[in-house]
Amino acid sequence: MRSSISNSEPVYTSIPGRRDLKTIRFATIVLIASVLAVTLLAEIASRYAFPRISHIESRIRGDERQVAAIGSSGAASPSVMLLVGNSLLLDGLDYPKIQSEMASDAKVVRFVIENTEFLDWYYGLQHLFASGVRPSTVVVCLNLGQTVSSRTLGDYSSRHLFGISQLLPLAHDAGMDATRTSSLVLAHWSSFYANRATIRNFILNRTAPGYAAAMHGIVDNLKETLPPEQELVDKARKRIRAMQQLCHQYGVQLIILVPPSLGQNDDLLVSAAKLEQTNVDDPLPFGSLGPESFRADRFHLNERGAAVFTEALARSLRARLASNGRTEGLPHRIRGSEINGLR
Repeated sequence: MRSSISNSEPVYTSIPGRRDLKTIRFATIVLIASVLAVTLLAEIASRYAFPRISHIESRIRGDERQVAAIGSSGAASPSVMLLVGNSLLLDGLDYPKIQSEMASDAKVVRFVIENTEFLDWYYGLQHLFASGVRPSTVVVCLNLGQTVSSRTLGDYSSRHLFGISQLLPLAHDAGMDATRTSSLVLAHWSSFYANRATIRNFILNRTAPGYAAAMHGIVDNLKETLPPEQELVDKARKRIRAMQQLCHQYGVQLIILVPPSLGQNDDLLVSAAKLEQTNVDDPLPFGSLGPESFRADRFHLNERGAAVFTEALARSLRARLASNGRTEGLPHRIRGSEINGLR
């Protein structure tokens, strides 16, 4: 009996002819060209069109331009204060009002990017200083959880805050793997890639605002479990020390600004700054504002709370400027309108 193999019929495969090869080659070229064209169009739209239709993106780009101008105006201006932070600063500060309030004492420039935390601003300021931006004072507004956090805004910050030399150290400190690190590099060079999540959220907010609000609400209500108090203070001290050393390296004064809150945890941030002999402003300590001054999330200030905070911050900053000569630059805490020297 013959094996089934010996009985099998030979299988012939058809070889594409010249015409078929030309068709395949042409289709491949068209596909590659189409992908490149769509990619180029998306990149151009992200760089130039998106800031024109998105209020948030337009504001951030405007802040970037004002910060970049500090490099040339800092030498001529007696005092330039750069205020950096996230939505706590954005919602809590009446920017035009504090500029007006401080006009006779200092030029105030704001740089706010929502959802940023300590690592974003540490490496962001490192890049700004290395690029020649020289404010006389940097005011960093973050709460305790954001100060000790190892989270980062990632791709968006890579495009808008970091230089290429900051990417690997940032990835290391944030505990990123190789995939996330390579994503940072790509986002640094591509506006569309860096902004893809922002663009998606923009479209979602326009097309399905109810669904978008529900998703934002879920994210806002997620609470992180914090470690014991002593561990928080120790980590906050380490972060503040690093920020202080960075600012000192470039001859910039650092102020840690504590945003108002309905919890007492941020008092630990004040303690950490005092232990590191770093300037800290606590214009509205715990208990100064009630729930009526906050939004429904009990986290961000509403318009009423922002008016009170802006006024208190302006008083604190003016008091600090007035006291600089008398204290010979020693770091101190300003709590409301009271000035206490560190011992």
